[in-house]
Order: sequence, then structure tokens, then C-alpha cells
Amino acid sequence: MRAALLILGSFLAAAPATKKSPARCPTEKIQFTKETGCRTDDYVQFCVREGDKRLRAAIKRIAPTAENKGHQRCGEKELLFFLPVGVELGSCVERSGAMTDKGWNQVCALARLPQIAGLRQTRFE
Repeated sequence: MRAALLILGSFLAAAPATKKSPARCPTEKIQFTKETGCRTDDYVQFCVREGDKRLRAAIKRIAPTAENKGHQRCGEKELLFFLPVGVELGSCVERSGAMTDKGWNQVCALARLPQIAGLRQTRFE
């Protein structure tokens, strides 16, 4: 019995560690690319169903700086959220340039949430 456990243990130790493949970025939900992600007025925006506390908690874990400013709405039951982006925040390589890996990964993580239909750049006019 002891020998069997030793043999089993050596097989488990020799087995290659399985690496989890990185999650795919749902770019079809993002209306810009990593290269153009910071050609914006310092924000990326997305809509969130009002009253979904689990979704809001997931958003806060992914993007703590994302917020609904002034209770702006996308529709009757959706709130408009803004995610600040910028060089000083570490999400942009340069102003009006590309996003950093950190910034792009944050956008991708938000896009992976099934309740978020899309993300777009904010342009104030």
C-alpha cells in the first residue's frame, strides 16, 4: 500500500502543470481597439442594468474607478457608467494614443461580463 502511494505520488509530481489559457477578449463588444483606446475625452462608457447589485460588485472588482456620474441613464432601466482612462491612471501609453496592457485588460474584463452589451469611447461635444 505504501509503495503504491509512493508510485502514485511520483506520477503526480511528474505530471506537467496545466496552464489556464487566458480568457479571450470579446472585441466584438468593444467599439475601439487597443491602439485607439485612448482617443477619447478621458473616459470609456458602458451601460449597466439598474438595481443589479452583483453586477455592480463585479464592476467595482474589475474597475474600481468606474462610476455612474449624476445618475445618467442609457435607457429607462439602465445607468450610464464611465471608466476614466489616462496616462496618469496607467491605462494609456500616451494621450490620444494606445491603451496599456493594464487598461486594455480592464476593458476586456468588463466586456466579458455578459450583462454589459458594449463599451465605447466618450466624446463630449
